[in-house]
Amino acid sequence: MWNKGFKILTIVVILLFFYSCIKTTTYIAPIESDKINAAKKIIVVMKDGTELELRNVYIEEEKIIGFTKDKTRKEIDFSLVKSVRIEKLNTYYAFLYGGVAIVAALLVYGAATAPKPPPSGSCPFIYSFDGEKYMFDAEPYGGAICQGLKRTEWCELENLKEINGQYRILVINELDETQYTDELKLVVVDHPKGVKVVPDASGKIHTISQPMIPIQAYDQKGRDIMPSISENDWKFWVARTEEKNPERNEDLRDELIFEFHKPEGATKAKLLFNGCNTLWGSQALKRYLDLYGNKVSEWYEEMNSFGPAFFRMRNTHVREELYSLQVRVETEDGWKSKALIIGGGPFISEDKIYTLNINDVPGDMLRIKLTPPVAFWMINHLAVDYTEDLPVTVTEIEAIKAIDHKGQDIRETLALEDNSYLVMPKIGDSAELIFRSPPQSYGMDRSVFVKASGYYDIHLKAEGKPQLELLNKLHTEPGFVVQHAFREYLKWKKENMEKIKQK
Repeated sequence: MWNKGFKILTIVVILLFFYSCIKTTTYIAPIESDKINAAKKIIVVMKDGTELELRNVYIEEEKIIGFTKDKTRKEIDFSLVKSVRIEKLNTYYAFLYGGVAIVAALLVYGAATAPKPPPSGSCPFIYSFDGEKYMFDAEPYGGAICQGLKRTEWCELENLKEINGQYRILVINELDETQYTDELKLVVVDHPKGVKVVPDASGKIHTISQPMIPIQAYDQKGRDIMPSISENDWKFWVARTEEKNPERNEDLRDELIFEFHKPEGATKAKLLFNGCNTLWGSQALKRYLDLYGNKVSEWYEEMNSFGPAFFRMRNTHVREELYSLQVRVETEDGWKSKALIIGGGPFISEDKIYTLNINDVPGDMLRIKLTPPVAFWMINHLAVDYTEDLPVTVTEIEAIKAIDHKGQDIRETLALEDNSYLVMPKIGDSAELIFRSPPQSYGMDRSVFVKASGYYDIHLKAEGKPQLELLNKLHTEPGFVVQHAFREYLKWKKENMEKIKQK
């Protein structure tokens, strides 16, 4: 369930973000918020299936208020809304499919109304061509904010379609950061019909044949959270920040329990997890770097050489679960950590598999516990599968054509993970890649994933003296980093509310 304060910020930024995307997109969530200004135009899809186009939209007292084309004022109660859709072509690009160039072209908005990217660092946005348009489809290696944190991620491209034997994708920098992409390929998986395939953190493909949702799921107060996590439907669980106080230790993280049926003799379970870090999670990274002030370049040097800063940050994140969430399983000897969920996002939430050794779990129930720190995590869906992986055909393919926005051939740059990077330092930098589709195995379904390796540097002012005392406390005092982040989150929320009211 979405809390009001978090929704306000998330909806504002998501509306602005999707307003600048290439695709026609649908964002679905239970909407509860105070006053906000949203997009210039939205389409409200009602629960009865009807659609209503509204302009000059704002939200007030749990109602969407806007005006139709004939300037009729409409008020729609949240309880009647199924989804909100923002339809628009990409702000930055027109595409010349017959040539080698991707031509940057700003649409005419005017300086006062041009949409802006989200106010935080994230990662490259990858778009899939569905035969008609490019669709926002992946957001790999979120949180890899320097070369020392570089990683490879596998993300499913649900919207990608084979057109004339080819796949096309687009990589765009739409944020105020420099993005470094080392390797970029497609992984094509042919698998039995009716079976879902999902990668783990190392890229190994697993099959999901008999997914089981929890028998029940609840938080530390015993409240049912099944409506938020039982389906992969973008109805996320997030912390109820409005009922939490940063000065109370018990409010700094939630405790979520998921109970699953366990077959007799089962010793292994595949946990299917769909979730990501919040918008605040990405914003908090920038604020952390700002604490280093004019010495932030020294922090980068230590991180990239795996010096003390690298281990301080790694240990803090694992301990506090800011960007990696421990999966604890109840065993005959108590709760044990069995896996580490890697965060990412916040605009795309990917399915990932985590294999759990449960040979020490007695009885016929598997109980999983997650303890996300407040305001850092969004959880969409959990399920487990006890079946063995089925045979699949996995083919990794390189681009047959890869051109950046300057018209330069970058195939060799992206062919291997060799520290030879496609560097995109500016908003609007992009690359288009074309892949030849391999023959599909007879009688099999096909899923396609992008394999992307890289990192990004958030653009910083690097001003002022480093706040060394605060930084030391963040790293050494258990729980303090979550408390400090929650205090900053409440300030951030207040600042954004004031900006909204001034519009």
